[in-house]
Amino acid sequence: MIAFIAVGAYAVFFHNWAWGWIYVAVVVLGQAFLVLPNLCGHCPYPHEYNDCLLIPAGLLRKFIPYRGPEIGKGGRLAMVVGGAGSVLIPQFWLFREPLLLLLFWAALLPFLAYFILYLCKGCRHTHCPANGVPENAS
Repeated sequence: MIAFIAVGAYAVFFHNWAWGWIYVAVVVLGQAFLVLPNLCGHCPYPHEYNDCLLIPAGLLRKFIPYRGPEIGKGGRLAMVVGGAGSVLIPQFWLFREPLLLLLFWAALLPFLAYFILYLCKGCRHTHCPANGVPENAS
């Protein structure tokens, strides 16, 4: 995740410092206030299993309170908005720099594939909209 964000930030900063800082702020604030509370706040890993697939569980528990397993429609929308900003904002500047555009997507696609094809296929968070575990699997 850090790789594609770093490439995107570099492309934006390369062309416009003000928009570069706006992009960094959107990524940091979007993750801190939209994605983490609405995804990790409902995830059983750090709160019930003392584990996390991405961030140390103790750190998550310290900053993100458990909100129960159900993620509401507003929480789902917040996750999409927070994640989409990280991907969509730098595209304007990345299209001006084809090599950076290629690097950005070369970092983003494996990150997304890791979630979809690996993490979500074995996740214990049954209420997550991305959960890919068959319902009758145990």
